[in-house]
Amino acid sequence: MSEIVVWLPVLLEGLKVTLKIAAISFVLSFFLGLALALARLYGGRILRLSASAFIELFRGTPLLTQMLIVYFSLGALGLLFSAFTAAVIAITLNSAAYMSEIFRSGIISVDAGQKEAALSIGMSEFQSFRYSVLPQAVRVIIPPMTNYAVIIIKSTSLASAITAPELMMQAHSLSSEYFKPTEIYALTAGIYILIAYPLSLVTHLLERHLAQQDNKPSYF
Repeated sequence: MSEIVVWLPVLLEGLKVTLKIAAISFVLSFFLGLALALARLYGGRILRLSASAFIELFRGTPLLTQMLIVYFSLGALGLLFSAFTAAVIAITLNSAAYMSEIFRSGIISVDAGQKEAALSIGMSEFQSFRYSVLPQAVRVIIPPMTNYAVIIIKSTSLASAITAPELMMQAHSLSSEYFKPTEIYALTAGIYILIAYPLSLVTHLLERHLAQQDNKPSYF
């Protein structure tokens, strides 16, 4: 118990870095993922092919490999990044590829007639997307997007491979110093669970709420 009192502050310092990496990566990948989805759905041929190639590249290769390339290989070419920045870049690019599919699925789930109706009353393409398609797509997008936030948090543990001082890296350091890996990694796992579980619960509640909304009878 006395050792836990020593370990916990170190792990919590790592947790701060973990949450920073996760938060920045989520925001950046959110907007990049949306841009990729729009490029695939509404862009010209070259834009669609470029977006598809990006998505296949980052979905088809391991995040750890991408992180090592950003940190080590690009560094050898003169593009030097700190471990923190390299982790954010790699997680952002990887997550954007997956988020783009969440956005795309949400957008195409909206009945085409909704867009046609908006256009028929004089809205532009952008206005029909902004005021008709997007609000309906958001209902489909939010639950998987919340769930993906949990995936990003867990993905930050890979940043320990490039020595980013996040939660898992701090656990490695403590394990090397105290030679009690079972206890240290169990405590680390508990911290991840405490962070991830509330988000998973939010996802479940959102899905249940939306399912109830969909099952309500319509009187119009």
